[in-house]
Amino acid sequence: MTTSQDLDNLEFRIVEEVWNEYELKDGTKIRGRTYISRIAENKNAQRPPEIKPGAGFADLSISLEKQFQVFAPKDKKSNPTPIPNLNDLKEDQKEEVKILTYSEPWNVYEIVKNGTVIRVKLVVSEIHLVKQVYDNFGEPFYLVKNSPVFDFKVPAGKQKFA
Repeated sequence: MTTSQDLDNLEFRIVEEVWNEYELKDGTKIRGRTYISRIAENKNAQRPPEIKPGAGFADLSISLEKQFQVFAPKDKKSNPTPIPNLNDLKEDQKEEVKILTYSEPWNVYEIVKNGTVIRVKLVVSEIHLVKQVYDNFGEPFYLVKNSPVFDFKVPAGKQKFA
């Protein structure tokens, strides 16, 4: 188990941060993004033997944040409602909405100490409308099934983070 004493925060810089965009069949547009808020080196990382120390992901703990914004046509909006407990939703309370077009670009970061480039992007697989639920702006409420995807590029000869 990793403890806080095992982690050294790493300074990083934002190379590029952008939003994903999704156009849905019901006319709604959703913007989403995932971004890195913290990177730490795990000094006592447990890694498979084929992965050498400093080679990338096994040495890092990365905190990600996700954010989504909904922009629906006026006829889809209503007064805000309480957001239900998502674990209690029944299947008939939501319906899948087809994604017509999408853009899922990479967000890019660089670790200052050794130049390692980390790319992360949000990949959405499904979007569901929660029926009769509206956020604080009166926008319809959607569940977005998603996963982050990472790519690491460690410069040759710069395998150590510290």
